[in-house]
Amino acid sequence: MNLSDKLFTTRTAKKLSKQEVADLLGMDVTTYGRVEAGKRNLEIDKLKLLPETLGIKAEEILDLLEIDKGTTFNITNSENATSNGIGNIENFYNENKDALAEIKKLYTELLQQKDSMIDYLKKENEELKNLLKK
Repeated sequence: MNLSDKLFTTRTAKKLSKQEVADLLGMDVTTYGRVEAGKRNLEIDKLKLLPETLGIKAEEILDLLEIDKGTTFNITNSENATSNGIGNIENFYNENKDALAEIKKLYTELLQQKDSMIDYLKKENEELKNLLKK
């Protein structure tokens, strides 16, 4: 299965229209239709939105794109960059495994803190609603 097939099957399984997915990705429905038909590639910023938009795991996207999950790329724009904005790509995963693991750990902790804060605010909101009813 390729990415366009995955997009189609996931979208239809979730009973979403092309327009709904296009809106969630911030793109034109015609452009999204071409992506789903395999006639156009998604930009990286749109690929990043797929896990949240369609509930697809990031690992699944990497598998479909045949990208090595153990490789992390740093894309920089330098004076050598072409006019289309593509700069240097350097693999820094192997040199920075510990730093990347720490970043991942911190990211996970931040997500947990966010979830805890949301739960706290929901409870506080309910308490305030109850006070207003009195």
